[in-house]
Order: sequence, then C-alpha cells, then structure tokens
Amino acid sequence: MQPDFIKDIPEAKPVKIFLPMQDTDKRHREFCIFQKTTPPRFNLLFKSGTLPVHAIDIKHPCIINLDMAGRSVSLEAMIQRIVNGQLLEMIASKTISHEQMREYFRIDYTLPIEACSRIPEGIEAPEKYWKISGTTIDVSGCGLLVIFNEEPPADKLVKLQFSLPDELPNPITLLASPIRVTEVEDNRYVVAYYFEEINDDDRDRIIGQCLITQRRQLRLKVQVVKGI
Repeated sequence: MQPDFIKDIPEAKPVKIFLPMQDTDKRHREFCIFQKTTPPRFNLLFKSGTLPVHAIDIKHPCIINLDMAGRSVSLEAMIQRIVNGQLLEMIASKTISHEQMREYFRIDYTLPIEACSRIPEGIEAPEKYWKISGTTIDVSGCGLLVIFNEEPPADKLVKLQFSLPDELPNPITLLASPIRVTEVEDNRYVVAYYFEEINDDDRDRIIGQCLITQRRQLRLKVQVVKGI
C-alpha cells in the first residue's frame, strides 16, 4: 500500500463505499465523508439513518472509491468499529489505482451484449451503420472482453449495451474503444474494450456485480478446498 496515500486524502472529502452485507453476496453502496485520524487508520461519517448497521459484515473488506486530482482510485479497508450507528473506524489495507482496477475487479462473466456504431441509425449513411451481437468473457469496472461471430471495427469508438442481473430494469449503455481484436478461429473474434464514456451509476453497478461474483467464487473455492 502507498504509505502517503491516506495522508493525501483531503479532510471531509466525499467518498463512496461498497459495504459487505451479512447473508448475501450483494454490496450496499453508500456515500459518506472521509475524516483524518492516524494513517493507515481513518474514519467515515454517514448521514444519520443511512448506515445499515446490523446488516454489515465486518469480517470482509470494504471497497471505498474516490476521485484524486481527476484520477479514480479505490481503497480496500476493514471496519474496526461502528460508532453511534453513524461513523465507521477504518484501517486501510490496499489501494487500487484506476489502471489497476481492470485487473482487480475483473471477473469471468458471461452476458449477451450488443455493439454498434456510435452514430445512431438513420443519422449517417445507412451503409456506415452496423450492429453485431456477442457474449462477454470477462467484465470489470474499466472494460470487458467480448467474443463475436463477426469482425467488429478495430479502430473506432463503439457503443456497447448489456444488462446486469442486478434487479434494475435499465440496461447499461456506454462508449468504448477497442484495445485489441484477435481472430481466435474462423469468424470468431475476441475483442478487449476499454470504457471511454460511462456514467458513475453504471460503473458502480458493474463494480458491485463484480464484487458479488468475486465473493461467490471465493466461497465456492473455500467449499471445494474443504471437500478435498
């Protein structure tokens, strides 16, 4: 962990936290205020009544997301104590930069997905509009890996649309750039995309789903090891 990172976070900075919950793999997202103490310790202050005190799983790490000089950074930390139902005393264990997020939050995940030209159909020449369907191989908060049965453009910003099983009816739509396109067999193409334009709520939904899946995979791994 970067030793000066906690010291560099401004006092009273608004941050987002993904709280692990008891008896479920889902994470509860909440906004809170950062308070300095003695690094690597710090406090998080919540608005009265917003912290689900009795449902929090303090045995698992929390993920805290914040913006530092225009750069998205995430922090892994453990809850040391819950005070008056409104304040969490925390100790940081790991920082995750925006560049590292692709690996940290990446999970194997299969979802149907559509890719199309960023200009809507009917606005530009019909022959320039395209749309293909594929399946994700893995997903992260910064990008995803997709397999298509048709070759997509390798040098153009594209619009991606897919739905998460997070009980929200609205699909995620974003703009992404292809990092690499690889033909793995005849008419089968694997494409790595990096998210260029995505709203914060949709990114949070993706990260939340990654955390849910990571926890399920870890639980399965523990069960398998115990069964050996």
